[in-house]
Order: sequence, then C-alpha cells, then structure tokens
Amino acid sequence: MIGPDQVDNRLIRDPNENPAETSNGVRPYAWVVVAVVAITLTIASGARFLFGVVLKPVSEEFGWNRAQLTGAVMVAMIVLSICQPVVGVLVDRIGPKKILVAGIALLGVSLIPLSFATSLWQIYILYGLLTSFGLAAASPVLATSIVGRWFTHQRGLAMSVATSGSAFGQLLIVPVATWIMLATSWQSTYRVLAVALLVVALPLSVIFLRDAPRASIAAGETPMPEDGLTLREAVAHPAFWILAFGFVVCGWTMAFPNTHFLAYADDMGMSVLHAANTISATAIFSILGSVVLGLAADRYQRTSVLALTYGLRGGAFLLLLLLPSGNLLYVYALVLGISWTATTPLTAAIAADRYGPKHLGLIFGSLFTFMNLGFGVGSLLGGVIFEATRGYQAALIVNVALGVAAAIAAALVPRFGFERDRRLMPVTAPENVSAAARATG
Repeated sequence: MIGPDQVDNRLIRDPNENPAETSNGVRPYAWVVVAVVAITLTIASGARFLFGVVLKPVSEEFGWNRAQLTGAVMVAMIVLSICQPVVGVLVDRIGPKKILVAGIALLGVSLIPLSFATSLWQIYILYGLLTSFGLAAASPVLATSIVGRWFTHQRGLAMSVATSGSAFGQLLIVPVATWIMLATSWQSTYRVLAVALLVVALPLSVIFLRDAPRASIAAGETPMPEDGLTLREAVAHPAFWILAFGFVVCGWTMAFPNTHFLAYADDMGMSVLHAANTISATAIFSILGSVVLGLAADRYQRTSVLALTYGLRGGAFLLLLLLPSGNLLYVYALVLGISWTATTPLTAAIAADRYGPKHLGLIFGSLFTFMNLGFGVGSLLGGVIFEATRGYQAALIVNVALGVAAAIAAALVPRFGFERDRRLMPVTAPENVSAAARATG
C-alpha cells in the first residue's frame, strides 16, 4: 500500500491492492502467466514480421508491385483496428484466456492456406482478413489486460516482460525466417510459423494460461470502487487526440522497418542476412530502450519522455538517409531500437494516470487502433512512393518529419491541463499530488 509520503508511479494503479496474499503481494503462478504470454507474443508477432521478409520475393515471383502487396497490409490494419475494441469487450465478458487461445488457433490455421496463395485477392483475404482476427486477439492490448489482472505489485515489470515478446519475435523470427526462405522458399516460412503456433504456442496457452482469480480483501478493509473517465469524456479532451496522433506516427514509422526495410536493403545491394541482422539489433536495443525510458518515466515527466522517444524515432530515419550501407547501419538500429517498444508502455502509463482504471481497457484499446491504422497507411504509402519514384528516400523523409511532429505534440500535452478532477486522483498527501501530476504529464 502506498503511504502518504510516497508517490505512486506505477504504470497502472489499482485501488484494490492486497499485498497480504503472498510475501511480496504477487502470486507465484502469476510469473508463469507472464512467461506464457511472452512466448505466445514472440511466436504470434512473426505473422506480422514475415510480410516484410517475403515482400520482394513474392513481388518478383508473381509480378505484383509493392503498392499492390502492401495494400493487403492496409486492409489488415483496418480490420485489426476495428477488431481491437471488440476484443476488449469480449475480454471483459468471457475472459482473456479464451480470446487469446482462439486467436492463436485462427492465426496458425490461416497461415497454411496463405502459403499456397497464387492470386492477389487470396493475399487480401487470407492476410488482410483472417490473420487480422488472430493478431487482434494475440496483441499487446490483450497481454496488458491478462497480466494486469494478475498483478498489483510489480505490475510495470510484469507488463514490460510480457509485451517484450513482440520484440523477441522480431529478434528471433526475422533472421530464422530469412534463413528458411533463402534455403527453401517463402512459402516454407509461413508453414513453419504455422506449426510453431499450433504445436508450441497453442498448447502452452491452453495448458498453462489462467485467468486471474478475483482479488481478496484483507479483514477489516473495504475496497474502493474503480473510478475513471468514460471513453466519451476522454475523447472530448485534446490530450486523447494528441496521444492518438502519436500512435499514428508510431505505427506509420514502424511500417517501414517491418514491411519495406529488407526490400530497401536488397535494392541498396546489402545482403538479406545482413539486413535481417540489423532488424535483430533493433529488437535487442528495443528491450534496453523500453527499460531505460520506463525508468525515466518514473522519475521525469512522462510526456517529456514520450516526446524524446518520438524524437529518436524520427532521428533514426534521418540516420538511415545519411549513413552508407554496411555496418554503420547498426547505428540506425540502435537509435530506432531505443524508441521501438517504449511508446506503448509510455502511452499506457499516461492514459492510466489521466483516465483512471475503470474504462482503461476500452480507452487504451481505442488509442491502440490508431497505431494499427498508421501501420497500414505507412505500409501502403511506402509501396506507392517506391513505385512512383523507384526508391524509398521520400518515404524516409516523411518518417523523419512525422517523428519530429509527434515529439512536439507529446511535449504540448501538459499545456492542455488534466482531465480528471480531484475525486479521480490517486490518494496521496496534498504535498504529493502535484508531484504525481508532474510525473504523469
């Protein structure tokens, strides 16, 4: 329990905390859940990363241009954006485990016919629609929900470890998939991933994943009711749209490394394996960046740390424009990696502080849809720009400009005030309320 002389800076605050359940307030099985979620996200994230691995080979094999292929990514992200709030509602009604298990099964099954696709419309249906439903269920939003229900103490650490599965997926899946593709074919990469989902991730989730038991209340304690703003109240304030714009930029700038970077590197004469190693380096530094920037967010104004993150994101693409190909690209990977996964937990922390816990799942799920839309638009326009100019330079310049714009916007959030009244603020001593507000931005 947070004392009156302390400031609570955890990512998401829960008034119904009961540390008496175990010696440190965390059930031991909760860490099993974290491990299973991290492994599941590691494998599931490959369904998104693989598209960038196979983009150029598929384009050359069937004669489809990159704009046509990345149109399927745009469709997928629209569907994913629509599904994300629906998944949030289903999680509240039937529990996160059932949703996650169903998503993994659908994702694994959909990849098998995708590996046999020979027509563009099949790519749009199988990747644009079916895999999107699976990805919506196996997403960081759902991971945040299931892990958050298990933890009150050490919740920030648990969420960081669980959601790092996406970064580990990039670290492991891209090099392995590239090696498989070079040794066999692009079709084999999808089939191997389908087997990993159905044989590894699905049984792990079915056997070991559990929904959190209801929190118990110690004798003599009365639980405080959850409180917070509604989605309608949140969207009425400029801060929501600034955070949403940031997520658009986050998704847009993630689209190039995920969808186009391997093709860009090959166009520049770089070996595909070297380019894949650059992506892996991005993933390594993303884990470091998430931890470092998360610690900074507990000490400094969170919106300022978020602004720094977006500034680094734009700066990474400036480095990609200026640096020659070769080992110097690892500098680009370092800067991009530091900013790669930090945007999600930082925005979640700001949203938790500004909107409260009661409707946080719906509000944050709605915010997260903007990231998916940004990813889809960025993927599509990257392909359109390539076909129009026969290069990616203009797309990189747009990414630089967007990173700078998002940094400026995030820094301006505190100027628009704080949505929640004193009734919704964390319970702290008066002298500490201002400190808590400063931390949230």
